[in-house]
Amino acid sequence: MSTYYQLIFLGDTVCDACQKIRKRFFEKLDERGLEVSLVSVLDGDDVMTGGYQSSKPTFAFYFGGGGIEFADIVPTQKLMSNADAVYPVYFTPGKFEEEIPLEMKTINGVCYADNKLDSIVNVAFEELRLLRKKRRVFISYKRTDSVAVANQLYDVLSKHQFDVFLDTYSIRGAADFQAELHHRITDSDVLIQLNSPNFMDSDWCKEEISEANARQVGVLQLNWPNVNAGDANQLSVVRKLVDKDFRRRRYKGNGSSLRMEVLEEISGKVEALRARNIAARQDGLTAEFVKEAQRQGRTVVKEPMFLVEAQSDGKIWYYIPAIGVPQSIDCYESLEMLKKWMPAGIMPEKVFLIYDDMRILPKWIAHLDWMNKYLEVKTIKKQEFESWLKRNK
Repeated sequence: MSTYYQLIFLGDTVCDACQKIRKRFFEKLDERGLEVSLVSVLDGDDVMTGGYQSSKPTFAFYFGGGGIEFADIVPTQKLMSNADAVYPVYFTPGKFEEEIPLEMKTINGVCYADNKLDSIVNVAFEELRLLRKKRRVFISYKRTDSVAVANQLYDVLSKHQFDVFLDTYSIRGAADFQAELHHRITDSDVLIQLNSPNFMDSDWCKEEISEANARQVGVLQLNWPNVNAGDANQLSVVRKLVDKDFRRRRYKGNGSSLRMEVLEEISGKVEALRARNIAARQDGLTAEFVKEAQRQGRTVVKEPMFLVEAQSDGKIWYYIPAIGVPQSIDCYESLEMLKKWMPAGIMPEKVFLIYDDMRILPKWIAHLDWMNKYLEVKTIKKQEFESWLKRNK
């Protein structure tokens, strides 16, 4: 299986902490039912010589320490300039500035201890969005053509730790069906289109593809034999199915099903498309906010899982990118996550979720605006980055 995510170790990579973090990361990957081959491990030389790919979701640990010459400064600067997360690890309480290079002085680091091992590794999982609840896939299909294949994909992708939306499993009774579909498409990383012979006869199916394209959700199109992509599907990644991909070469009829090796191949394509899509969506959102802040003479720094801005009074504001549809639980979880980064007894000054409102229904945006009146964590629309930054200093 190909690798789709990058884990980078920089600095004093021969230290015990580095070896323990690396070992525990892959143990947790295996515990979660994810293939360890999904993640490639790189070092500073890889960053500079072509092994590193800026288009892939990336997380880096930097290991400092006393009494050594700091290594990998240039690779670290390259990652930071690409808005990749770099997490400094030091070893002596109160000695961050002595044990971490000056180039990372504005980034929150962690003082390593064995009892913090899992929490340190979890930061990488959060940043790479490898937790199941963050791995969202939507299956678009026509029930009269491909329900058996849809159910197969649901089972296989669930096994690979995806949170899969399939209408027969995922929509509760008496729900507003169309509203639920729009919501889940916006909140998905990948939409799988089962382009069976009668798929495009359905207005709802065509609308789902249109929604995915408009909302910058990656589309994997699986074309049945003798079915071609239409003009509306030019943004899709295409896998053309042939008769031998189906069990007993039977692909006509609602009971047709795919061979297991084909399902596994499709799962790999979903992983690749998801990784590329979330990297592009998150990078685009954070880069736009940082760029606008710079235009206004403000300095916003990318840290693992959030952006940080130091105010003139010494207080810190945090900005957390929300990919998909922000919800009240995201506000709560963001605050809880930040508390883990703060010294005991100290609360974050201000916390904001930044999100792309261009692909979210007006009704939901109105709900988010209403929540801003009551919740401690506020939301900021991408369309209002410029005006918001001017108003709030």
